[in-house]
Amino acid sequence: MADQGSVLARIVERKRADVAERQRRTPLAELRASAAPTSRSLRRALSAPGARFVLECKKASPSEGLIRPDFDPGVVASAYYGVADAVSVLTDEPFFQGSFEILRAVRAVVDVPILCKDFVVTPYQVVEARAHGADAILLMMSVLDDGTALACLRAAESLGMDCLVEVHDEAELARALLLPAPVLGINNRDLRTLKVDLAVSERLAPRVPADRIVIAESGVESRAHVERLAPLVDGFLVGTSLMRSPDIADAARALVNGRVKVCGLTRPGDSREVERLGARFGGLVFAEASPRRVTREQAEVVVATAAGLPFAGVFLNQSKEFVAETARALGLRAVQLHGDEDASFVAALRRELPEGCEVWKAVPMAPAGDAAGAGADAAGAGADADQGADRLVFDTRTAEARGGTGRTFAWSAIEGHPARPRSLLAGGLNPGNVAAARRVGAFALDVSSGVERAPGEKCADLLVQLFDNARGPSRHGPEAAASPGRPSP
Repeated sequence: MADQGSVLARIVERKRADVAERQRRTPLAELRASAAPTSRSLRRALSAPGARFVLECKKASPSEGLIRPDFDPGVVASAYYGVADAVSVLTDEPFFQGSFEILRAVRAVVDVPILCKDFVVTPYQVVEARAHGADAILLMMSVLDDGTALACLRAAESLGMDCLVEVHDEAELARALLLPAPVLGINNRDLRTLKVDLAVSERLAPRVPADRIVIAESGVESRAHVERLAPLVDGFLVGTSLMRSPDIADAARALVNGRVKVCGLTRPGDSREVERLGARFGGLVFAEASPRRVTREQAEVVVATAAGLPFAGVFLNQSKEFVAETARALGLRAVQLHGDEDASFVAALRRELPEGCEVWKAVPMAPAGDAAGAGADAAGAGADADQGADRLVFDTRTAEARGGTGRTFAWSAIEGHPARPRSLLAGGLNPGNVAAARRVGAFALDVSSGVERAPGEKCADLLVQLFDNARGPSRHGPEAAASPGRPSP
């Protein structure tokens, strides 16, 4: 229960007054008539293989003040497409600048479950949240007594809603475990002092029975934080760090599964699926000899089908005029050069490219186990390998192909390379090694043949496995993340 005089106590006191006024204006019976049961299940979404993520729409908070001045709930929710298993929406207005209008705006653009995040003090708010489109609601043991918590759970059950029952200490956890609450949240923030400590999840999560779902809340700001807590929890609720980011879509993908580029897209259905699963980039191959080569006309259809997915074009010893014209026509985010293009070519090309289009340069690496190529790796990955490019693409090259070989190289060859944090790792990546590849620490992973049935034909099952495995395991172990994964909606 909230301590008198704490931040939480002030919020709860105001909440009781506000809810009483709303209930006076709209009695429960009237509200209940507009609250149809939901079929979207937060519990089911968080039970899928691997680490799961509830991503938040939050404009402000008492601890941070105004977090995102240009807050647009539709834009934020759209940025979460493909990586959010559920979306959390703050609806408290006095302290968080939230509202049910924001919740409805998010509902209009997402199909995943929406969690109404507020300071619930009465079952009336459960019905209210459902009437405005929420599929689940937060219940805080620091706010509710056991009887009211149970009444809220029952109200939610009657509407098909799930509850995220939040605890912060051992006493609250003990009370929550006596409730029929399958989804528990461990808040790493002490709402009395606003202090955040990830050790709270590390201390409490091992005490939760295996039949409950455990979500870590607050303080998760990086992939390193996710990997620290992943063995102990089933998922994460993340808001503030994403709201601070200038590029929410990029930050969300970096957090959830690392940035993944799926290259060699030739079919519109594949690009749509890649976007849905949370890829950061799509790749279009224009190299003449590639079995994944697309024409400009084919590429236009592929790009149009995944309007929210940035694309890179792959070129091999082609004229700068052709590369630049293709980039302009398709609105490419990057051009990826896999041939013998040198620094002068890159400089000349850059002057022709549209604003915002990066240049990525492939660095050839010998296949793993090729002793003769080890020295070439060391030379090829030298500090001057970028030829003036924005990013490098470390990719396996064989005598037969300069990419798309399906073979890995010895990743240790780029350990300590100064460009590694801004480079892409390519070559032989697939669902079986993607989690290990992510730990190499590259800017992004570049995947192609490892998710194909045939060159240019992506396999939906392999794509699902790849993105599930890229998330990493949850507390139920690595075998969970290796299962076939989540179905299409």
